[in-house]
Amino acid sequence: MRRVAGFVVLALFLVSGCGSVQRTTAVDQVQLNSRARKVVVLPLVNLTSMPNAGRIVGELLSTEIIAQTDFRMLERSEMMEHLASGKIEVEEVLEKSAAAKVGLSLGVDTVIYGAVTEYRYKKGVDEDPVVGISVKMLDIQETRILWAESVTATGSMYSGRTSLSSLAHMLCADMVRTLASKMK
Repeated sequence: MRRVAGFVVLALFLVSGCGSVQRTTAVDQVQLNSRARKVVVLPLVNLTSMPNAGRIVGELLSTEIIAQTDFRMLERSEMMEHLASGKIEVEEVLEKSAAAKVGLSLGVDTVIYGAVTEYRYKKGVDEDPVVGISVKMLDIQETRILWAESVTATGSMYSGRTSLSSLAHMLCADMVRTLASKMK
């Protein structure tokens, strides 16, 4: 009987998967709600070995912001046009002053910038996807961070999150849901 019970516990553990999420969030709710905002999500810096991870997560984040908030978003194609013209250099925007400078040149009042810190499959038996994202929302006029969030998650292949992209999408949706919950 103990052997069967032990097997059942082990089977449930394997089927349920084991994932973890670590999150840090800060929101300046008063400033965030102080006015309507025109926002741009800058290309996220890719600190991983996976090509295009910053671009992939940036697109997911932009889509979630459009879907879940009332922000007026600068169209990504318009931003990319400015980037391609060489007028703006945003390859490594991780600092507040650089983000503010880029935002001013794009004609927005709020900039979201940051990095993808992990985007890979964990080595091992289960090869779970691991995604890490760190973003900040900057009010350019006030040079004040309105929202900052860092999240890292490991998803289990058994829990339905079978790809890096789906785990990244889930994290972006959850991050923006947290932001949206703090708005009017």
